[in-house]
Amino acid sequence: MSSSKSKLRLIGAFAALFSLVLAISCRGFFVNPTITSLAIGPANLALSPSQSFQMVATATYSDGSTSDVTGKSVWTSSSPNVANFTSPGNIVAASLQNLTILPGTTTVSASNGTVSSSSQTVTVCPVVQTLTVTINNGTSATVTNGASAQFDAKATFNGVTGSQDVTANVTWNISNTAILPSIDSTGLGTTISGQTGTTTISATLCGATSTSVTLTTD
Repeated sequence: MSSSKSKLRLIGAFAALFSLVLAISCRGFFVNPTITSLAIGPANLALSPSQSFQMVATATYSDGSTSDVTGKSVWTSSSPNVANFTSPGNIVAASLQNLTILPGTTTVSASNGTVSSSSQTVTVCPVVQTLTVTINNGTSATVTNGASAQFDAKATFNGVTGSQDVTANVTWNISNTAILPSIDSTGLGTTISGQTGTTTISATLCGATSTSVTLTTD
């Protein structure tokens, strides 16, 4: 009687073990998911000189799951003299004295095994005290439609002596793009032939906005 019970217990144990293995196998327990993509954030990070910030890397796996792999990823900065990583994901901006270009920009990315993230831009800029824009060296100008005008932007920053030419770094705001569609990195803007009228232009940099200048075409 006891021998039969022992056999039944043994058969039951094997059956339970087999069911458990089968269930686990069906769930893919023995298949390790692989990383299919890697995302880093935040996007368009702006730092003050000497400021540090902890970025995050998130992996998406072949089974659809995600996880934080910040500490397991290799982080790189295209311009370590502007901002660089001191530990995984922890980026530190250069000091004001070491920034040779204002504002400084660098692109950062992370990799985990053979998978790399897309790049994100990190901007380092001190507090803007003043931001001024001129057009043809004045505050207004009139040009023949189809002609060009020269825009220049200068800024002063906290802790920096004198003004800096930031024409190549600002974002231009144009009120009437039907007259002036864009301004290039050198500050040159070409009006549209046949279009007459007036538009105002300002610039933004590191959260600061300049006063406007006026362009008229005739």
